[in-house]
Amino acid sequence: MILVLIINLAELFLYFCQVDTKKKINFKDAMKKVLLLQPPVSFEEKAFALVPNCPHLGLLYLASSLIKEGFDPKYLDVSDNSLSLSEIKRVIEDERIDIIGITAMTQNVKGAIQLAKFLKENNCYAKIILGGPHLSADPNLIKRFPYFDAAIIGESEISFPKVVNDLLDEKKFEEAVKGETPLDLDVLSPPARHLVDHSIYLKRGYWANGIFATRGCPYHCNFCSIPAIDKRVRFRSPELIVEEMKECCRLTGIKRFNFSDDALTIRKELVYLLCERILKLPFRIEWEAQSRINYIDRDLLKVMKRAGCSKLLFGIESGNERIRNQIIGKGVTDEQIMKVTRLCWQQGIEPDHYLMIGQPTETSKEISDTVNCSLKFKPNIIGVFITMPLPGFPLFDSAIEEGTIDKNVIDKYIRGEYGQGYQGCWPYYVPKGLTLNELLKARKLAYHKFYFRLSYALKRIKRDFTSMVRIKRNIREGLSLMIKNRSSDDFNVVE
Repeated sequence: MILVLIINLAELFLYFCQVDTKKKINFKDAMKKVLLLQPPVSFEEKAFALVPNCPHLGLLYLASSLIKEGFDPKYLDVSDNSLSLSEIKRVIEDERIDIIGITAMTQNVKGAIQLAKFLKENNCYAKIILGGPHLSADPNLIKRFPYFDAAIIGESEISFPKVVNDLLDEKKFEEAVKGETPLDLDVLSPPARHLVDHSIYLKRGYWANGIFATRGCPYHCNFCSIPAIDKRVRFRSPELIVEEMKECCRLTGIKRFNFSDDALTIRKELVYLLCERILKLPFRIEWEAQSRINYIDRDLLKVMKRAGCSKLLFGIESGNERIRNQIIGKGVTDEQIMKVTRLCWQQGIEPDHYLMIGQPTETSKEISDTVNCSLKFKPNIIGVFITMPLPGFPLFDSAIEEGTIDKNVIDKYIRGEYGQGYQGCWPYYVPKGLTLNELLKARKLAYHKFYFRLSYALKRIKRDFTSMVRIKRNIREGLSLMIKNRSSDDFNVVE
């Protein structure tokens, strides 16, 4: 009897030794937990936090790719400094997290490094992976701040699960991994929104579901970091976009959407098909998107309006054509801007314009053109930004060569040598012959000239008096303009 038992145990042992290696890995993966985290600008108490009012779509796409591979991902947004470093470590230990994935733009890369450093110095067993836009423009960061076990450049949905598996197998990474770009966006699972506690974002003013229809942009504006990630333009099928919209409405109860694409209308036939699918929904939705002036016409606007488009955001950048086209590289004329803005108004779509001041060779006269251009173009609202040269921008390298910014600006910012926040700490681009004070005064003047007009105030009151959401946003905007001399959303574009 004992001999039979020994034989059976031996056969069982041999069986497991012959199990397919891939199956073993999948079984291992299913038992492993990955925490996907968005850090604050800084964990210092005095740091001013730029708090997003919607979930991080990039992290939720990664979560979906992990779920597909059998992992158990968790989502944590501490961009509002809701948890201290010690509290985050406790979460990691309580949840028995094996891998931590941290995303960072330049503005919150300091917070990412503070967290990774704290965890490594306090015996956290979890492996840490860094990703996000800043790393794509600054891949050597992990060598200068060696607190990460791995890092991924660019889009990561395909590569992230592979790197996680490699870390679990104790592989060492000496350099950042170049993420494999998903050329067919339809193979990606939609963002894992079910992992999000949406009540947190509702308290922050969550008013629209973020969604993507395209990725990439073929243009080369001097303030844009898209080329550092991947500029190839790819498109999702309208059917999948609308299915995702249905799921968003089910989860959040919100039937408003904000397309996060760099230029939604870059392929008009896609937008026509998307609008056709939206119109077949059993309920009405409202949405807005970013676009380019040269990808808009009257027929397209008519269809978009019928499908629920209420607002289009255009990067006008400068009121001066030389700066806009020869320096920034936008490629649109004043005449085009006025025509498309007028077409938007005619179709009942609000045209919002975003402008920037502080460009190479820009003069006081050219800045004055930007200050006054909105009175000529007549948009719905404006955002005026003082350019900040960030890693990945073509302007960043030229600003260093000119001596406009320090060549070690990134590391000095991370070490807190400019202060603990982001706004007012990261340096602006100040053209030769001008001062930062002159740029600040120009922004203030642009806002006052546009917003503090009786005709404009009466138009907004007439339009918005039936919407409490709009009234609250108008009050917040007005207070910000009066007290801070800046739009409450000034950090959204180039700052």
